Amino acid sequence: MADLNPAAIATKWLEGLNNATDAKAFTDQFLPTGWLRDLMCFSWDLRSISGRDSIADFLSAPCKSGSNLSRFERAGLHDCTLETTRIPPSTFPVPGVPGLQGVIAVFSFALKSPAASGRGVVRLLPDGGGGWKAFTVLLNMEELKGHEEPSAGPKGYFGTTWEEEQEKRIAEIERDPTVLIVGGGQAGLMCAARLGRMGIRALVVEKTPRVGDVWRKRYPNLSLHISAYSCSVLYQSWPKTYPRFLPKGKIADFLEAYAVGQEIHVWASSTVLPTPSYDTSTGRWTVEIDRAGTRVSITPKHIVFATGIGSPRVPKWPGMDSFEGAIYHSDVHKGSAPFKDKRAVIVGACNAGIDICEEFVVKGAAEVTMVQRSATCVASQHTVETLIQHLSPESELIPIEDGDLMANSMPMGLILKLIADGGAQQFKEADKELFEGLTKAGFKLTWEPIPGEGETGYPGFLLHRATSGAMLDMGNAQMIVDGRIKVKQGVEIERIDRDGLVFADGSKILADVIVLATGYEPIIKDIASIMGKGIKDLVGDKFWGLDEAGELSNCFKPTGAPGIWFAPGPFSWVRFLSKHLAINILAEELGLKGRNEV
Repeated sequence: MADLNPAAIATKWLEGLNNATDAKAFTDQFLPTGWLRDLMCFSWDLRSISGRDSIADFLSAPCKSGSNLSRFERAGLHDCTLETTRIPPSTFPVPGVPGLQGVIAVFSFALKSPAASGRGVVRLLPDGGGGWKAFTVLLNMEELKGHEEPSAGPKGYFGTTWEEEQEKRIAEIERDPTVLIVGGGQAGLMCAARLGRMGIRALVVEKTPRVGDVWRKRYPNLSLHISAYSCSVLYQSWPKTYPRFLPKGKIADFLEAYAVGQEIHVWASSTVLPTPSYDTSTGRWTVEIDRAGTRVSITPKHIVFATGIGSPRVPKWPGMDSFEGAIYHSDVHKGSAPFKDKRAVIVGACNAGIDICEEFVVKGAAEVTMVQRSATCVASQHTVETLIQHLSPESELIPIEDGDLMANSMPMGLILKLIADGGAQQFKEADKELFEGLTKAGFKLTWEPIPGEGETGYPGFLLHRATSGAMLDMGNAQMIVDGRIKVKQGVEIERIDRDGLVFADGSKILADVIVLATGYEPIIKDIASIMGKGIKDLVGDKFWGLDEAGELSNCFKPTGAPGIWFAPGPFSWVRFLSKHLAINILAEELGLKGRNEV
């Protein structure tokens, strides 16, 4: 193992890939337990496939274009070339097998149909017979040939002014938007920036008065729990002087400047009115918009929902109206200073709950109690950052595009399997002292996002539940351990009376303020209120979570509803997957695929 030549091993493997003339020859390059993550190379979909036989079945299936070719034959994968400069081949330790090294390598490739190019990542392991086979392969389409995303900015304007050109461009967007993006948070803005760079007219509608208000108006001590580098914004990185963990105000102001800098056209104080209608003969939606009090009609070909989290979930208990203090959802929490020397109860034990508890303690509340209604998955920020660095080693030393490629090179289902098969125990051990302290304080822990399906920890809660039920600890959980935040756990709230909460066991907690950090409704509920209940018949009611293809359900890929797309998620995923959404839309505009063909 010490004498491995990663470049030579990867080059020989790529020779086999280049010589593969059918699906069987291609899949022979995989271990029997190998995985393929195909991002729009063998279909217009995003898909992860486990097992050599399943990969062969998928690639051998006839494509949906009406030809007699299989998916593999139509794609025409060729010119697989090892990358040796940007990310050179290297070795990696194989988990659970002391002394065994694998080889990881990045390569470029081309496709014949559609004519496209991309980059791939392979993880190779010894096959037991003296050769090397793929354990994981990512094939990621990056460009449609002849329609590549520009790598440099425009030259500027000569003989006219920027203001004149802007007026002309805005007029074209408003007259004939190809894409309507609902939501002007980071997801909507990055999708709009991506589409704009690829020559596609996109109009963003944002319900708040200012871009960035979705961050600006949330609770005061909200900040990102992942480093600023990992949360970089597409095309326009955060200033080097910004803190590592960005506060909400800086995010809000930056996004407002980002919309200007990327020349994104936003209608603020605007909402989509129920119910858009689709014309099958023109392939366009008719959408009525309340634009700051004026009703406007537009006819985009595509609607991208980038609405982020759903509406606040507000539980109902008997007696809520009789409470003499303040009671409200965490989404409208404006600060704890008015409640100095008061008794605060926060219902909810996830990220918002612990953040708001911390603020009450810091601002001098007389007593702070967290009501934990079900077990919570907790992970320290350090432990999660270690996982990120493992997926994308030395990420801050390489361009963000390369970091994104590496971070997305492993199928999500495989990541969860590896965690369930032993990784979770390592994470538990890393945070052992914290977990022991929380348990002693009466805080209940879990690592199973889906009961009975294995312990996958914080990554599982992220992929299956969009972090609902999880807490990424930034150090404030120590306040629970130290007793500065009390915990009421395992007993349901029976009612609320004039001065506090009464529980099913007869106990009572006195309160002057109750904050409901009780999460948000499913995204589909808000979308159905706009599109009508019939949207569920086309796309189902599952958003997020892993679908049958092993990818995020209904996110950044064809949904089953013509021209309807969904773009939720954290900064890093939107930054990477917005490209796939944009290429899908561009391919439809170029006539390279039938509407919603996958």
